[in-house]
Amino acid sequence: MDDILKKITDRTAKDLVDRKLKVPLATLREMPFYNRKTISFTNSLSTGSGIIAEHKRQSPSKGSFNCPASLKDVVTGYENAGASAISCLTDEPFFGGDLQDLLETRAAVNIPVLRKDFMIDLYQVHEAKAYGADLILLIAACLNDEELYTLSLEALNLGLEILFEVHDLEELERVKKVTEPFNPAKYAIGVNNRDLKRFKTDVANSVNLLPHFPAGVIAISESGLNDPETVKSLRNTGYTGFLIGEHFMKTNQPGAACASFIKAINS
Repeated sequence: MDDILKKITDRTAKDLVDRKLKVPLATLREMPFYNRKTISFTNSLSTGSGIIAEHKRQSPSKGSFNCPASLKDVVTGYENAGASAISCLTDEPFFGGDLQDLLETRAAVNIPVLRKDFMIDLYQVHEAKAYGADLILLIAACLNDEELYTLSLEALNLGLEILFEVHDLEELERVKKVTEPFNPAKYAIGVNNRDLKRFKTDVANSVNLLPHFPAGVIAISESGLNDPETVKSLRNTGYTGFLIGEHFMKTNQPGAACASFIKAINS
């Protein structure tokens, strides 16, 4: 595991000790959104723009984006712009988010919401359901095969869909093995174009990995998607979803930036 991922997951494990004490699983199950019927992420991607617009206040490599817009303005702006889904960062130490952001996002929009966090524990899957997520992110670099499978089953049993994230062919092959028994309509695979060792992005990573994807599974490209022409090109190669956060969040009006971007990729 790369150093930055280890730092984040170690801190996540530490924080989970306190969260489990403060909000036990029984309390999560009593929250209003826990029994809510989720919105299909894969359906929304297949029938819409394919843009997964992200609310992210900061990143470990770039620091704060200093976006003046409120969370509600950002996520409703994304929905009005035609985004297929919202990605909501809930990691606080490294990305400045929290679970309240997820709760507020779910209450504000009517499109699928991804809880984007570093999932390492079954408790987090139940948190995601209780706070209104429609799907969770599972990062192959953070989890071994058994953990990937166990967390996946828990999510599917709760009615959540899954976005698996991979960085290279080895991780993609692991995810393919884990997901063999799963319904392809219940998960997608995302290729992160960012090298987590150097924090450099190369969209060629998405192009190179696509031929190795399992048949019938939605392909998503993540990171470094700052140019509508890049998204057009990736769409032509077979990608359906495109996760974009920094490009929108570094503006004063992320919703307007998202609208311009979607208009450009559809032109």
